[in-house]
Amino acid sequence: MSVTRSQTALLAGFAALAPLAIDMYLPALAPLARDLGVSIDRAGQSVSIFLIGLAGGQLVAGPMSDRFGRRPVFLAGLSLFCAASILAGLTGQFALLLLARLLQAFGACAAMVSGRAVVRDKMEANEAARFFSLLALIGGLAPVLAPLLGAVLIRIGDWRLAFWVMTGFAALLLVAGLVALPESRSTQTALKARAEHPFAAYRALLGNPALIGYLLAAMFNSAAFFSYVANSSVVLVDSYGMTPTQFSLVFGINSIALVGAAQVNRMMLKTRSTTQLLALSARNALVLGTLLLAFALFHRSIGAFWPFGLLLFFMVGSIAPVQANSMAGGLAIDPLRAGSTAALFGATTFAGGAVASWLAGILYDGTARGLALVVAASLFCVAAAIHLVVLRRAPQAI
Repeated sequence: MSVTRSQTALLAGFAALAPLAIDMYLPALAPLARDLGVSIDRAGQSVSIFLIGLAGGQLVAGPMSDRFGRRPVFLAGLSLFCAASILAGLTGQFALLLLARLLQAFGACAAMVSGRAVVRDKMEANEAARFFSLLALIGGLAPVLAPLLGAVLIRIGDWRLAFWVMTGFAALLLVAGLVALPESRSTQTALKARAEHPFAAYRALLGNPALIGYLLAAMFNSAAFFSYVANSSVVLVDSYGMTPTQFSLVFGINSIALVGAAQVNRMMLKTRSTTQLLALSARNALVLGTLLLAFALFHRSIGAFWPFGLLLFFMVGSIAPVQANSMAGGLAIDPLRAGSTAALFGATTFAGGAVASWLAGILYDGTARGLALVVAASLFCVAAAIHLVVLRRAPQAI
């Protein structure tokens, strides 16, 4: 690997910053709402505005990392995240909290985009895919560990303690970045970015059919995952009558599938290319999508949770390989626009996840049918993007 162990830990920290800022904060919503005098629904807006800032901010941070360098952007982003977290921890006004959360999102996405660009600067496609699979461990563990940490913080302090922990974590990353992560952007990338308007860079990237295939695969893959994350608690607790403890156990088991699949993907990349593994993922997506569609059509006659639970387990496990391999393949297409490419991946995956999770919520009818339909449709689109675009445009490995 082209990065040291300390740099690997640092880049993993960049990837963990946004999930921690979302999931660690969830147990604090109810006490926050009471303290600031707003409804729980309004308090939830502080989560939504973070996701909006995370999706939109990456489109700004990506070109900046190409033009000014990875190091200045992630240092500025971490500094902004620290300042915003302090503001959130001190404020007594809900409007200022929303502003702080938006600024937090801008800071987090600057670190995320720069980290992905660093991986592309230092690694070729297969090596980058293995590294992104390693980062998927963070994505799998964060939804399990962060809420538990948040619940502990609420017991020993108030909701503001979560923001002080976020401040400390970002400050640690900032100091470590100053010491351990030098600039990785090439001179050619800098010259290209300075001679090209960011809109021109995005226009060129979006005009590349090969990149579009990778983006679509990643976007619909994220749509399937976020639909599950956002709606599984309602479906499993309300429809199947699970207790919160039972739901947490199911969620944790499914996260193990994500982590395990990421490690299997890393091992398979030693002998296979990202294109070959995406072809395998497309087949898996078709099979899972067909089974989930069948479940949605005949769910009333099936009744029991376990068939649906088993499909969710394999679906969550299928997420990490597609995300890692599509991102690595996409970032390899235009090395001189790696920051902008990383931004497009971040923006499209969050946008796709937001739309799909909203749609699954609208389709909820007291059963798992709506969630199954949205996830099945997303998986069919993943398979279509890989078969119809990626495999036709990307070079086939022997």
